[in-house]
Amino acid sequence: MKRYPTTPLPIKLAAAAVLVFVIGWWTLDHVDRAGNERRLSAIASEIAGRSVKVHCPGPIGRVFGKDSVVEGFVRFDAEGRAADDTKLMAGSCDELDALAEGRRGQELACTERAGILCGRHGRQLAVAVEVVTHESFHLQGIQDEAKTECNALQTMARTAERLGATAAQGAALARGQLAEIYPLMPDAYRSAECADGKAFDLRPDDPRWP
Repeated sequence: MKRYPTTPLPIKLAAAAVLVFVIGWWTLDHVDRAGNERRLSAIASEIAGRSVKVHCPGPIGRVFGKDSVVEGFVRFDAEGRAADDTKLMAGSCDELDALAEGRRGQELACTERAGILCGRHGRQLAVAVEVVTHESFHLQGIQDEAKTECNALQTMARTAERLGATAAQGAALARGQLAEIYPLMPDAYRSAECADGKAFDLRPDDPRWP
């Protein structure tokens, strides 16, 4: 009977080790992502006024979603009804996860102290907090981008607090977003009515802005 050479034991052990590593990494990634999605879904549901879900991409989604310039989106049907979920890109999900896990303390402290978005992840952090807040208002049923964005600017401080920031830090993030990011947005996302005392002011009796 013809005998074929067997695979050397070191190669078998190495292959088994790689398999165990991949399975372990995939499992940990899933657990961490699920926890992040639960936190974000609770915040989005509070803003939307109904039960909704926030989804973050898994390993495969991160690879094939890198070319997208849209950090989040909500689908609306032909009658203008919003879907029951929103999908965020990996960058925003990662920043929001880091905030909730206490890994953005330096950025929060710097932004509060300096009055600008600073630190290694300062701008990305503010954008991520704004994105999940923005998409939550879409889930509420608002389609107009300028109104949605203005609502998000006025509410993102609360979102940041829900994820572990102090009230002062959340307010500083919102002010930084308004001053540094909002002016660079496309025309459809900006409006003269997004100002204290104007039509999009959610708290007309409160002089604080945003």
